[in-house]
Amino acid sequence: MQPIDYWKLCSDYSVVQAALLTCGHDPDIHQYEVERQAQKPAGYSAVRSALCNAIIGGSLPANTRFTADDYGDGEELNVHATTIRTDDLDRFLKSSGFSSPVCERPPSGQTQGSDGPAYPPKLDAANKAWAAVTADPSRLVGKSPKQALEKWLVENAADLQLLNRDGTVNRTGIEEICKVANWKPSGGATPTPSAAKPVQSTPLVQLPMPRAKSVGPTETYDLNDDIPF
Repeated sequence: MQPIDYWKLCSDYSVVQAALLTCGHDPDIHQYEVERQAQKPAGYSAVRSALCNAIIGGSLPANTRFTADDYGDGEELNVHATTIRTDDLDRFLKSSGFSSPVCERPPSGQTQGSDGPAYPPKLDAANKAWAAVTADPSRLVGKSPKQALEKWLVENAADLQLLNRDGTVNRTGIEEICKVANWKPSGGATPTPSAAKPVQSTPLVQLPMPRAKSVGPTETYDLNDDIPF
């Protein structure tokens, strides 16, 4: 269970708590500071305004509390002290086309969560397979999500009650579980990382070789041995 799920034990919520829970935010983290924060959690301001307007207008029953406003000449709804019953909150949200997970309750006699008797074993296996495969990217290298899920389920078949009476792996059951847990039904393996290609160096520019100067025919001269003096 997630920490926010424990708020389902409450039968009443303050306006602040109800607004946070409806938006999916944990009151343990936000409820004491949210009214003073300039940047509110996503959706909080809108839901808070809707709840306050419905309470003041009478369409949402609540145990109201008022305090003096900041100007000292009037009263305003105390969003921390005013409380709303879970059933009333649920009816109000549904009438507006919304719902809050905190208002949902498991049917009588059933326990919510993987430890409850109404939790399907195959759904439990699908959740565990999905969590294991997505948490370890190496399991997806060169495999499609379905192949990676199937491999993990086979490896853990005994713990997940996926063995036939003769001790062999229940391939049919694993196939059904993979259909539920597979987030990429179109198939396709995750590309295997390849070694980086060597960088080709740019060839050096070859300068033209200087041409050899042509030498003409050698001229010969007659030497005169007479000295002119």
